[in-house]
Parts: sequence; C-alpha cells; structure tokens
Amino acid sequence: MVFTSLSQPRSAIGDEEKYPALRGVLLIWKVLVIIQVLVVVGGTIYAWATVKDPNKTAEGLLFVLGGFLVALIQWALAEFVQVVMDIEENTRRGAERTTQSGGP
Repeated sequence: MVFTSLSQPRSAIGDEEKYPALRGVLLIWKVLVIIQVLVVVGGTIYAWATVKDPNKTAEGLLFVLGGFLVALIQWALAEFVQVVMDIEENTRRGAERTTQSGGP
C-alpha cells in the first residue's frame, strides 16, 4: 500500500503520535502528487485526441515525461520527510533503551 509509511508504531515515551500535523501534510502532499499524475495523463490524452498534427506527438511525450519527473521528485521529497521523522523516532528509542539499561 502506498500510504503504509504514514502509520508509525508509537514510542514508549508517550502515547500521543509524534507530528500529527506533519503526517497529515504528507498525506495531502502524496494525494496531490497522484492528482498531478492523473492530470498530466488526462491532459496529454485530451491534447492528442483534439490535435491532429502528428508533430505534436513529441511535444506530448515530453509533457508526459516532464510531468512524471516532477511528480517523482515531489513524491521522493515527501518520502524524505518521512525518513527524517523515522530517524528521529529511532534516535528517541535508542536513547530510551540506553537510559533504561543504565548506559552512559
């Protein structure tokens, strides 16, 4: 599932979920990226159906390639934010284990 990375296990430090607003923004961001891909595909199909010029095929392919590239970069940025949140959570758990075990 695409959005499985948005549900994180809770830390033992607190019962509240960390960064709920940021998780909501990430969900909205990913939904907008999906909508962007659908608009790119739909716009290209519509342009190819209405324009009878065969030279426009290359322009349409470039439009699709550019749209997918921008969508891929935006999706990767959203995942990067998720990775930073995961690093924070893992650091918190590691610090918690160290203090429980009596380490430095």
